[in-house]
Amino acid sequence: MSDTGYVVQKVEWFQFRSADGKAFFVMVSSLPNGFFTAVPCDLTMVRADHSLMALAATPDEALAQLQGTLGGKSRDELFPGA
Repeated sequence: MSDTGYVVQKVEWFQFRSADGKAFFVMVSSLPNGFFTAVPCDLTMVRADHSLMALAATPDEALAQLQGTLGGKSRDELFPGA
């Protein structure tokens, strides 16, 4: 195993929608040389029921609201059958 450390890259995710309304994700990451890559990704994931979605004016408010909505629920309750 190498003694060199890991290269840390900042990664952001964006959701794109094709004309037919189907969503896919784009991963944008920084490279050590200062450039960026943007890569379309088709991820396999399970989304929680739409009723659990938080809607707010800022990301922090949405996350705070979501914490309240999810409070006390197990992972199995959030993703039944997953």
